[in-house]
Amino acid sequence: MEATIHPTATVFPGVELGLDVAVGPYSVIESGAVLGDGCRIGPLVHILGRTELGPRCKVSAGTVLGGEPQDDKYHGERTLVSIGADCHFHEHVTVNRATGEGNSTVIGKGVRMMAGAHVGHNCTVGDHAVLVNGIALGGYASIGERSILSGNAMIHQFTRVGRLCMVAGGSMVTSDVPPFSIVTGAHPVRWRGVNRIGLTRAGIDAEESAAIRRALRCIFGPGANARLEAKARLDSPVAGVRELSQFILDSSRGVCAGLNKR
Repeated sequence: MEATIHPTATVFPGVELGLDVAVGPYSVIESGAVLGDGCRIGPLVHILGRTELGPRCKVSAGTVLGGEPQDDKYHGERTLVSIGADCHFHEHVTVNRATGEGNSTVIGKGVRMMAGAHVGHNCTVGDHAVLVNGIALGGYASIGERSILSGNAMIHQFTRVGRLCMVAGGSMVTSDVPPFSIVTGAHPVRWRGVNRIGLTRAGIDAEESAAIRRALRCIFGPGANARLEAKARLDSPVAGVRELSQFILDSSRGVCAGLNKR
């Protein structure tokens, strides 16, 4: 099917529209944007050039994709926003393109960003992540696949959140969050437990899940040294434990605080 464009919408020359794309009232799509087959663009949406949407993305009212990075180091260089298939951007979401010639802000497939969520320049958001209302990611932040960031949490620039994590609402995350974890609070954000529901939903088998839970409880137990505990488990036969350990050892910002000493 041909694209359907509302008479009040503005689609500039040089936009690439896939089959069966619909563009709603008063939306503006600038030159250089690429929309995959079946995308649905609601009213009052602004998609700036150098933004690529995969097939079947849904973009709701007031969203701006591909705006200039909020970064004093940006001087008009050609940068991108790359968005995978089947993403849903609810009302008033903003995603900024990257800083640095040829660099990209990357959103994976199946990502849901709820009302008012923001992704800053050079960020990476993994497949099927959920960013709940009011989430804000600072520049260069990285979110692992299938992680859930609850309402109004803030992720500091350059901070990493591993896959299958749960960040509690209102948290301020200023240090890395290892995979499979639940964290809460601010100054410091603190490890609170294992994301057991996330492990189950991801299809991780019972044996690997149990090993991951044991490792996390040792790494973040009262008085534990996370790096030493992670180093001791780097050669584990369990893939998830090795992933967890390597994430901690690769952290340049340091990881979230463990449980309080008893």
